[in-house]
Amino acid sequence: MLFTSLINEICPGTSVKLLHSDDLYNLSDVAFLDGSQTEYNRETLYFGYARDMVDHKLPPQCILARESSSGSAFVPEDPPSLQAFREHASSLAGTNLALVDRGELFRVFNLAKSLIDASRNQGFYGEMMDCAARSHSIEPIINLAAAKLGNSLVLLDANFKILACSTIFPIDDPLWEENIRLGYCTYEFVSAVQQIDAVKNAARNSDPVVVTCYASPLRKLSSKIFVRGSLVGIVLMLEKETPISPLHFQLLPVISAAARDAVCRYAPYLFSDNTIYEKLLYDLLIGAPPEEIAPQLTGLSFSPHLCALCIRQSRYLGQKHLKEEVAGRLLQCLPNTRFTFHENGIAALVPLGDAPQLTPDMGKALEELAEKEYLRIGVSNLFFQVENFSKRYAQAMRALELSSRLHPEAAVCLYSDYAFYDLLWAANDPDLLGLYCHPALAILSRYDHANGTDFYHTLEAYLACGCSVKDTAQKLFIHRNSLNYRLERIRQLTQADLDHSKVRFLLEMSYRIDHFTGRDA
Repeated sequence: MLFTSLINEICPGTSVKLLHSDDLYNLSDVAFLDGSQTEYNRETLYFGYARDMVDHKLPPQCILARESSSGSAFVPEDPPSLQAFREHASSLAGTNLALVDRGELFRVFNLAKSLIDASRNQGFYGEMMDCAARSHSIEPIINLAAAKLGNSLVLLDANFKILACSTIFPIDDPLWEENIRLGYCTYEFVSAVQQIDAVKNAARNSDPVVVTCYASPLRKLSSKIFVRGSLVGIVLMLEKETPISPLHFQLLPVISAAARDAVCRYAPYLFSDNTIYEKLLYDLLIGAPPEEIAPQLTGLSFSPHLCALCIRQSRYLGQKHLKEEVAGRLLQCLPNTRFTFHENGIAALVPLGDAPQLTPDMGKALEELAEKEYLRIGVSNLFFQVENFSKRYAQAMRALELSSRLHPEAAVCLYSDYAFYDLLWAANDPDLLGLYCHPALAILSRYDHANGTDFYHTLEAYLACGCSVKDTAQKLFIHRNSLNYRLERIRQLTQADLDHSKVRFLLEMSYRIDHFTGRDA
């Protein structure tokens, strides 16, 4: 067990404060300083008082009690005062050092001993860390842990976002199937969980807690994950294949410690920084009610005009690349953008200032970002209040979904270009959309098929060019006289008044319906 891992386990509920750590050696034993040691075992964690160190020589790994400065040697209470201690210890390099209030020294000694004994006796922590070292990822150790427990395992962050789940046993609990499919737990789900007595009354440590709820048929065993006293995640075992047993209670804290250390060492991007803006946007996305959002807005300011981005990878380079590379470059091209990570992508809030939409420079910057980082970016319509972020993010996401069907080559997709198609998508029966089309399209399509003409696409080009003969002829690479002939034949065949704005609107709508349903193919 590493020193930092031990401190992370002990910190909650104690006065322990980490001053320095190098984590060069595992811990295998504990001992008290007695004033007689001239040499120290580098794998032993020493406890005691600075006055009991011979020649003020620090052990490689130690937790010292805070004392007053009246003695010949002392340890200050706060890290900024560490210089006073350095007068007696030339360097902290290669040393693991933490402080504890003297009244808690023996309690912390016992906690450390039990944790080190458990780690040494089980050996499973080392097995999981070896697995993490080989794979440099979290999924393999979650599967290894699930195999050891004989049940499915889910790793969540402090916001109940799914970081990883085991795959060796099927997870067919409907509630957790949906959570895993989404990649996060909804606000209603999180709120319900937090009202469960076992959760509300749980101690602030990694001790396993049995959780049951009416919405799920399975019991769960959970263990919290802490980093330097802050809750960063939860390991959750779903009871199905194997009933909850004392072995599960013994193993789960070891698994949560290994999961924490593996994430911190190989995938630190998985644990959210949870800045005030990131938490606000995330809560909006998972459906937090207005009364929960209002307090978070205090003291925050936003641009008068806003838009939302949905950023997804077109070539999967992993969450690490998304969080460590793409996020930084997004801020370079669109400064002051706020974002959170959601559904394997980035949900961003972009300030537009007084502009009613992305400026050409902003659009160009997004195009370049998408090309360099293999991204597809959906852009919402303009909005004015941050409380509407979730709805506008849904627009950006819909722009991506619809463009992948209609224009898969597009990298940056504006919802305004796809709003009509989104309206079509909302139809109760898409197969009936053809009934709303102007009959001229069907007449021209049948005539072209029978006679080898191209009147259907000629009319489409004419409408797209604003009914300009000059522009349409150039677009179709034909002479203006040829175009005029075709338009006259179209009028004769369809009896459509192309000079009437209402007719042109219905025709344009009909072409969009044909594109959407694939009838133009």
